[in-house]
Amino acid sequence: MTRSHGEGREEDWPVACETGPRKKGRKRKRGSAKARPPPPAPSQEHRATTSDDDGSAQVRAMVAEQMRNILAVDAAKKKKVAEILKGLSGERDLSVEDTFGDSNDGSLESLQARKVALLVSKSVVSLSSFAGGKRIRVCSGFVMHGTDNTGANMILTSATLVRSLNGDSNVISDVTVKVLLPDGHITDGHIFLVDFHYNVAVVKIAAYLALLEEGTTNNGAVLALGRAYEGGLLMCSRGQVVNKKSKFGCAELLVSSCKVSMAGSGGPLVNYNGQVLGINFYEKNQTSYLPMLIVSRILEQHHCFGKLISPWLGLRYSSLHMVPLAVLEPIYQKFPYVDQGLYVSKVVEGSPADVAGLCVGDVLVKCGDKLLSGVPEFGAMLLDDAKTHSDAFGGWAGDMTIEVVIKRQRDGSTVSKTIAAEMLREDNYNRWPAPMPSYTIRLINVTPHR
Repeated sequence: MTRSHGEGREEDWPVACETGPRKKGRKRKRGSAKARPPPPAPSQEHRATTSDDDGSAQVRAMVAEQMRNILAVDAAKKKKVAEILKGLSGERDLSVEDTFGDSNDGSLESLQARKVALLVSKSVVSLSSFAGGKRIRVCSGFVMHGTDNTGANMILTSATLVRSLNGDSNVISDVTVKVLLPDGHITDGHIFLVDFHYNVAVVKIAAYLALLEEGTTNNGAVLALGRAYEGGLLMCSRGQVVNKKSKFGCAELLVSSCKVSMAGSGGPLVNYNGQVLGINFYEKNQTSYLPMLIVSRILEQHHCFGKLISPWLGLRYSSLHMVPLAVLEPIYQKFPYVDQGLYVSKVVEGSPADVAGLCVGDVLVKCGDKLLSGVPEFGAMLLDDAKTHSDAFGGWAGDMTIEVVIKRQRDGSTVSKTIAAEMLREDNYNRWPAPMPSYTIRLINVTPHR
């Protein structure tokens, strides 16, 4: 019998024998349900379609992976922006410091610098402030003086170490200080003195370190030194004392071309004899330093009076050597023989200097009977006069006067002026803006010292 199109009944098909697939099928039927026929082999067209589906799936997987990567990068950027915003608002935890140094280039000067740095290194430490179990600031410091009977030493450093992060003249609440010594040991530091006007602090430690010798103002080659808190790395930067103005508001600051990081703030500026010339403060592309003739008087006043006693005149001035040429030319036309003095760039309205008749453009040439050559020298004179006045009257009596001689730019005359100085108040303190350093965020387990 032949099969016509559309016929499909099983009983219409002839059976050749009872063996082979048909017989086996019957055996399976007796043991279980009717067996299903094997699936047909995929056609070439079906295989091509399946391959296309697999390729599409791979493409979709790749696109999905790329999207996940893009989203991850975007999330990381958002997190970084959030950290920056937190840092700007003073909420960021500051910890690991950046290092600095240029004394390893193999030059003859670097070899000399390395010898000086090693000589001074026994007196250079690193300090870190903590609050709430978090590291706040890192600064360098150096030994000022000690007492043989107790073995305690005084570490001079920057007041930025403990200054409130909003920049005001307050110590961080519940702050503790740890000091990394040159031998790698960490000891407790106790805040002994803080002067926010000149931005210096003294931290007391129970350890004996080598004492540095104080030097005089130097116009030659200098070294800025510091120490890293993590690892104890000794840092050294070479430079020169330069005739530039500091970006800070403190008139007595001088500038060197040494380049330090924020971790170098509070470290010593030394000459190639290893003598300390001043304490360093971080600025971008240059380093300001407060000369030791000012630092020594700050320490003396705090020792005698428990605070800084300084006269306030209401003047802003700078050395003639640092005045721009365009400003200096009309002064020279009036006073061709005056090459030293202090140029008055600002007079606060209603201040003692304003009342005394000083004006912008005047040149201070003498204080008392002493010629004025630089701002630090004038600052030292004022601090000495304040101490003498306070010793004589048992404190600030409010009638301290400063005698100055000035050259008037407007008419070329030379006149003497008496300034009835006021006592320096906090609202007239120098401003010390401290940029937020890009420190790595870490939590440090530090137990506050009791």
